[in-house]
Amino acid sequence: MSSVVVDKLKTFDIYLEHERSKEIAITDLLNEEKCLSFLQKQMIEIKAPNLSVTASMLLKRYAYLVVSSTIYSMVEFNCAPYFPVDACGLTNERTLCIRPDICHWQEFNNMEREKWQEKVLYDLFALHITPVIEILLKVARVPSSILWENTAIRINRIYRNALKDNIDSVKTKRLNSDFNFLKSASGNLFGLKENPLQSYLKIGEELRLNPYRKTCCMYCKLEKDIEEISYCNDCPIKIALEK
Repeated sequence: MSSVVVDKLKTFDIYLEHERSKEIAITDLLNEEKCLSFLQKQMIEIKAPNLSVTASMLLKRYAYLVVSSTIYSMVEFNCAPYFPVDACGLTNERTLCIRPDICHWQEFNNMEREKWQEKVLYDLFALHITPVIEILLKVARVPSSILWENTAIRINRIYRNALKDNIDSVKTKRLNSDFNFLKSASGNLFGLKENPLQSYLKIGEELRLNPYRKTCCMYCKLEKDIEEISYCNDCPIKIALEK
């Protein structure tokens, strides 16, 4: 992995293994007992009232680290980082540390784009994000809808910001095509029977007409007097209270 790629990943709080001390390997996070211990520690550190809130906050952060960085790379560079679970770990500061000898850069080399996307996204979701979500579901008993929407909002934001820029019609067409590929993908891409992101992915007119989440990520349940935490801008509870 080149120094240029490493520098790009650092903008998403992703570092090489020797640059940060690993708090927990992702392979350990997938172990029920070790996951519970890690969540209990995190619950105290972020002052969450229970494991469900802790798991939601963790996944929201983890989706930024792994999903946002991958989608952003696909959007901006026609490349994508490969993050196998056995090459990744979380630090105490909730940054991602990776083994560069296992992680590599997946370039789009004029092959059929849908085949390239399918490979990149299968590695990202079926082999990484879905197992992480499933262990959090099992240990913290948080609704799966919340965790998958936490993931979807990261994807929506990448595409929304990219389409805001003054980009040419060719790139606009590619971005919309890539987004629709993911939105209409089968459950196989996620290692599941159905696409769990489908109802939460929205850009363009759909996002303008309905910019709010369907589920609450429970951010508002964190202890408020620490950093004056309130509601997310797109929180459905906040909107309901304002009506």
